[in-house]
This record gives sequence, C-alpha cells and structure tokens, in this order.
Amino acid sequence: MKHLKFAWLLLAIVCVFFAFCFGMSRGGGNSGGGQRIVTEKAGATVQERLTGADPSALPERSLGASVNINKAELDELASLPGIGETLAQRILDYRRQNGAFSCVEALMNVDGIGEGRFEMIRNYVTVEESNEDSGR
Repeated sequence: MKHLKFAWLLLAIVCVFFAFCFGMSRGGGNSGGGQRIVTEKAGATVQERLTGADPSALPERSLGASVNINKAELDELASLPGIGETLAQRILDYRRQNGAFSCVEALMNVDGIGEGRFEMIRNYVTVEESNEDSGR
C-alpha cells in the first residue's frame, strides 16, 4: 500500500514537471504575461520600427501631394504613413482645441507623435495658407 501511494505521488510530480516545461516552451514562463521579446532586424528604418511593417507594404502618397494639416479631414490625415484613425483624430482634436498649426513641427505637440513618427510624415505634410488666409 505504501508503494502505491509513493507511485501516485511520483506520477503527480512528473506530470507537474512536464506541464511546467511545456508552459515554458510555449512562452508562458516570462514575466511579461505571455509576451515574447522581439528584436528588431538590423538596419530597420524608423517607419519599420514604429509600424512593424515593411515600408513597401504601406500605402504610398503620390509625389508632390501634401496634406495641409490645418485643413485636412480625418480620412486624409489617417492616410499618412504611421498615423491611422486614432492619431488622425488626435490631430483634429488638437487643432480644434489649440487653433491652426503654425508649422509642421508643431505636430510633435500631439500626443503620440514624437520625433520618429514625425520624420515619417514630414515630407507629406504642410501648413499652406488658403487664398482667404493670405489675403489674395
């Protein structure tokens, strides 16, 4: 009888050990709640680091087409590389609360747009004045 209890205890310990090892191999053993650490590939661009995407997979804007950040609507802002609808809405909210942007660099005052993301869009945005604003 004593050997039978010992065998069951040993079997339970072995099962727990294998369950633990299986969980570790599936990525459940780190303190990040099951998240895995992903390293960047060598030479990744700012655009790739921010979006996690290959730049060729992102929608391209035509050369010379600029988005006037003081006049653009949500869909036009969201079409900028690395912006999307959430940041586009933040840009609109910022513009509504603070008035027109004085320069494109002022976009970095919008929550979620830092230097890296700004560098991705700087060639696609402008703060051009409209004809009414310039007095022409």
